[in-house]
Amino acid sequence: MKKMMTRFGVVFGLIGLFVLGACGTEKEAESAAVPQSMEPVEAELTVAATAEKEETVPLSVKVTQDGQPVDDADEIKFEVWKNGAKEESDMIKATLTKDGVYEAETTFAEEAVYTVQVHVTARSMHTMPTTNVTVGHPETAAEAEEDSDHHHHAGADITLDPKEATAGEEQPFMVHVMIEEEMLAGADVQLEIFQDGAEKHEWVKLEEAEAGMYKGSYTFTESGAYNVQVHVTKGHDIHEHVMETVDVK
Repeated sequence: MKKMMTRFGVVFGLIGLFVLGACGTEKEAESAAVPQSMEPVEAELTVAATAEKEETVPLSVKVTQDGQPVDDADEIKFEVWKNGAKEESDMIKATLTKDGVYEAETTFAEEAVYTVQVHVTARSMHTMPTTNVTVGHPETAAEAEEDSDHHHHAGADITLDPKEATAGEEQPFMVHVMIEEEMLAGADVQLEIFQDGAEKHEWVKLEEAEAGMYKGSYTFTESGAYNVQVHVTKGHDIHEHVMETVDVK
């Protein structure tokens, strides 16, 4: 009789484990069946508009999707650079501090206008809002404004080719850059690609094929009109940009 009771106990125990395992499998299946939201991930960047040299300045971004805080971002970094010197930028990793809010801090070594850009990667989406910070008292207000709007040269000539593409196909691009009628070699050339009203901007770094000619490629996932802004920087003095429209069939 005792042996029979033991057998029944083992059988019921196995049945219980099977039921619990089945429930767990059902819950996992239900969780996997929940569709991922297609609403854009939004990032609200908060940084003081002015600061003093060597002052510790908080950097903050609130990340949301469909009005709800995003606490599971894949990566959040703040990029900080003195205007006209993006190649010397600093990357600062952010930490989640409360509902959807990620924070870090930085200091500014010089009196100048700086750009702060946050790189938000979350839920298979990417967004990169920017803001400017005026540190100390640059030599003149006019100079600060010029730095904020980037350095421009009267003789700058930037050409993007082509201006048409096909959705789903890799599209090669070529950018020709001339400054004061001379081909500009050794520059950092990037394409900023986005549609009107879109939070997400894609960036493509081009490689120099020969002096003043830079090439790269991008695949448009959908048809429509895309804004393609060409950014050209070199050293502390050159930061040019031109906006073009690419028609994607």
